[in-house]
Amino acid sequence: MQTVALLARKGGTGKTTLAVHLAVLAASTGRRVLLVDTDPQRSAGDWWRVRKTDDPQLVECAVKRVPAVLDAARADGIDLVVVDTRPSVEADTADIARLADMVLIPTRPGILDLRAIAATVEVMLAARPRAGTMIVLNAVPAGRGIGENTLTIEARAALEAYRLPVAEVSIGNRQAFAHALIDGRSVTEFEPDGKAARELRKLFKHMEGILWPKRARH
Repeated sequence: MQTVALLARKGGTGKTTLAVHLAVLAASTGRRVLLVDTDPQRSAGDWWRVRKTDDPQLVECAVKRVPAVLDAARADGIDLVVVDTRPSVEADTADIARLADMVLIPTRPGILDLRAIAATVEVMLAARPRAGTMIVLNAVPAGRGIGENTLTIEARAALEAYRLPVAEVSIGNRQAFAHALIDGRSVTEFEPDGKAARELRKLFKHMEGILWPKRARH
């Protein structure tokens, strides 16, 4: 079983949106997936409750219950656990990081967002998840042609100071996300051939190669 946690100090980074979409993509590959919502706002849980299928599965709990949830998921044969968290740099962030195999830190490309992840990065460098930590540029402005927007390119350069890998694909700020989430879908279900779906598949493929390297090669 693999555990992926999404962590961010700042709210509004699209953390929950990424969590539910990556959970759906993993489930679409035939894996048994559990989405764990530890954010008191329960946004992931709200999305799941209007969904027309119970795949991925969902557990809502406090951070202190996550170890027990992971033990139960492992015993139940779950392949992937995706943990959504509240915006925080408190002790629970470090606790989740130590339990995770991989941590994703989503950030928007604005300067205040990039500065805000510094504390989260420090926690990750100390926790050192087994499969590593990756920063994901999320909700970026649309680029021109096939390239990225200038703001996104500048954000990539600024993120080099954090000494952590940055996902090669950035996730655009697209209306398809809002439309899909209304009735419990993902953009890969709502608009499977759209740009948002293609970007997310590229991100998941990258993660898949890290978490399941042997399986990804087949």
